[in-house]
Amino acid sequence: MVDGLDADAYDALVTAAETYRAALVVRLAGEAGLRTEEITRVAPRHLREPDSVAGARLLAVPAADGDEGGDAGSTALGGEQIDRETVVPASLAADLDRYATSQELADDESYVDVSPRRVQMIVSETAARAAGLTDGAVDERVTPSALRKTFARRQLVDRGVDPRAVRDAGGWESLGTLDPYLDPLDGEALATAIAGDGRSDDGSAERGGTTALPGFEALADPGAAAPAAAVVEGLVDADRWAEAWVVRRAVGGGRADVTAAAGVDREALADRGVAAAGPWLDAVTDGAPATTDGRQETDGRPAVAVPAASDGAIHGALCAVAADGDAVDESERRALAALGGCLGRAITAERWRELLHSDAVTEVEFHTGDDGAFLARASDRLGCRIELASTVDVDDDVSRAYLSVEGARPQDVATAVEASPGVSDFRVIETREEGCSASVRLADGSLVRALVDHGATVRDASAAEGRVRVVADFPEGTNVRPVADGLRDRFADVRLASKESVARSPRTESALRDGVADRFTDRQWAALSAAYHGGYFDWPRGSTAEEVADAMGVSSPTFHNHLRKAQRALLDGVFEDEADRPTRRDDGRATPPGE
Repeated sequence: MVDGLDADAYDALVTAAETYRAALVVRLAGEAGLRTEEITRVAPRHLREPDSVAGARLLAVPAADGDEGGDAGSTALGGEQIDRETVVPASLAADLDRYATSQELADDESYVDVSPRRVQMIVSETAARAAGLTDGAVDERVTPSALRKTFARRQLVDRGVDPRAVRDAGGWESLGTLDPYLDPLDGEALATAIAGDGRSDDGSAERGGTTALPGFEALADPGAAAPAAAVVEGLVDADRWAEAWVVRRAVGGGRADVTAAAGVDREALADRGVAAAGPWLDAVTDGAPATTDGRQETDGRPAVAVPAASDGAIHGALCAVAADGDAVDESERRALAALGGCLGRAITAERWRELLHSDAVTEVEFHTGDDGAFLARASDRLGCRIELASTVDVDDDVSRAYLSVEGARPQDVATAVEASPGVSDFRVIETREEGCSASVRLADGSLVRALVDHGATVRDASAAEGRVRVVADFPEGTNVRPVADGLRDRFADVRLASKESVARSPRTESALRDGVADRFTDRQWAALSAAYHGGYFDWPRGSTAEEVADAMGVSSPTFHNHLRKAQRALLDGVFEDEADRPTRRDDGRATPPGE
């Protein structure tokens, strides 16, 4: 059993999380001290600011059903029983807020709406990934319990927090439970604890949670510049950082291009040799934070570089250079790593927006016969052709793929699904003489999803004779090489078959869809897509509402709620602003509005 993690191992574990939600699961246990089942109960309504300490955040931990709570049955939140409250680091609080906004969570919807067993699996899967990425430096047997031990040791040993505060924050029954984490004090330590003022000499623990906060605030500002420029400008507003910049891997992979800088001009960075050397190149290559105590490229000052990554796609690295000679401490590095993750997601979102509005795109075509790609494996073993009609995100970890199969019976496809890791829940929508339309649940092994995570729009995807062909669009000017490198990390023989700049054809873009696309939330679009591709709108219906909801992993009322709102958004695009549309005279000519 793992008895807690040191700072480096914990950072590597958080960095290895494949999804935003997985990172939150790890951090709620490791930085807020939550138990496995408690992680599934906390919601946005439980996060608040205390009156006594500016900038701090408290997370109320709901008691289990039938439990009267740890504070004499406290009913501080509208009658809900609360077990205790725990302090949440500023970077974790910012990530919780951002996740709730991106997922459109209601105040009472859990951040992690899964079973406690699934929480354990998420931690186990993340630990296994971290162990692989660090050559075993992180133990793959990490559990939520080990993360709570990490929380206790960090507070008691690294930060010297009063054991009573740690006991109450973590919900331990007695101080004796914390004894294993406390080393015996020698005379000097006793003198400091009893006769001294107990304050840290350098104040690093206090500043660690706040030095990255301006970067988060800048990224969240709707009126800010492009994500990279906003973040670096925000960081240099903090007294801690003299310079900040974002780099991306240059074509060829051996150098870095500076895409945004604050506190220093790009010419100065070029003179220092930033493009050719520095920890930022390691952050881009390894996908993990890297620090330096001072080198030519940072003007002799300590610095940290963290990957700007989103769902396995590394867009570059965020670098921050200290304004003084103080080394970057563990809490600062962790906070900036979280900021880098948020920046990576913002860059992906920006690429999608650019793709939506651009007149030209970079069209790429990838081929793979990797056995890890489900479509390649299934088409080879069944001797059939499979067209991917659509994919719908069920959650951060899972997609539902809608397939059209020619040349194989549904029973044979079901057998192939059963033999494929990461693929499950095969559902037939329609049976045809020479095939079927169906859907499957994908946990991994999806080349299509990997491309979408890199900010692409997939135009076509098919598989035959064990080979997958995927055609996708990227915003004009996108550097495709890092995308291809990222795909090869997951599918060994993936090949970039073609790349060309093409004008967007107006015939391929629906004016109606363009007019209403920005009205949908992610959940509404997922519900509408799942209903359409699942045959819900056909007559007779290919799937009932209950079957579509079950395929998405949500309740029937939740599915109906999102579907109704999506339908309303669609109809609003058809019927609204009719007063501004030209009417028709009796002779058929258009009459301008207001005439």
